[in-house]
Formats: sequence, structure tokens, C-alpha cells
Amino acid sequence: MEEIPKEQVLFKRSMRSVLVLSIIYAVACNVFLYAAYFNSGIIKQSYLICIIMILAFAAPIVKLFRNRHWYFPAFVFLFWIPFSVIFAFVLSQVLPLSDNQTDFGLLLVYFLILNVLVMVLGLGLGMIVNACWMLWDKYKRN
Repeated sequence: MEEIPKEQVLFKRSMRSVLVLSIIYAVACNVFLYAAYFNSGIIKQSYLICIIMILAFAAPIVKLFRNRHWYFPAFVFLFWIPFSVIFAFVLSQVLPLSDNQTDFGLLLVYFLILNVLVMVLGLGLGMIVNACWMLWDKYKRN
């Protein structure tokens, strides 16, 4: 039986992490949107919730991508887009919406902007922390 090279195992693990995180982040962002639709208090606290989500999104990036594939979190955003659309469609079929589509449309635009910012800032923060740790380790070795 042929042994699988370590690099190939790391690559598969990194890609699996990208897909899983994309799905989790898409679900979280859609739950954020629909929770705000059904509870106006979420809208009032949206900036605080966004800060918490940024930190929560950055933590797995820091934990999972400290290997050679430090740049893979950029792919999380690319996979997040289609997963987010799929989950939004599923939630729109499952959860009842009011007849006033204008309200939901405005809310959708607002939360789409917030969710994109949360994704970019969360992923960026995680990648920056990893880069700083790599530089710190390199500095300590020299």
C-alpha cells in the first residue's frame, strides 16, 4: 500500500476546513439576517453582533491555517457566496415572510453589506494574526 505524502494530507485537510467553514459562515450570516427580520432588536445591536462575528470568524482561521496553506482562508469567501445563496433560498422557502417585500429587500441589502464586511474582516484578521505569528516565530529563531 502506497503512503500518501504529508503535503497531500495537509492540502486535503485545508480544503476540507475551507468547505466546512464556508458552510458554517453562510449559515451564521443567513441566521443573522433572518433573526433581524423577525426581531428588530437585532438590527439595533447589529454592529456589536458584527464585531462578535468577526472575532468568531477569525478564531478558526487562526487555529486551522497555521500551516503552509495560510492563504487558503481567501477561498472561504469564494465558497461562502454560493453556500450563502443556497441557504438563503432554503430559509426563504421554510420561513414565512410578510407580504411587504420592500421591507425585506432593504433589510437584505443592509445585511448583505454587513455580512460581506464581517467575512472580509474576519478572514483578514485571522490571516493577519497568522502572519504575525509566523513572523514572530521566524524572528525568535534568528
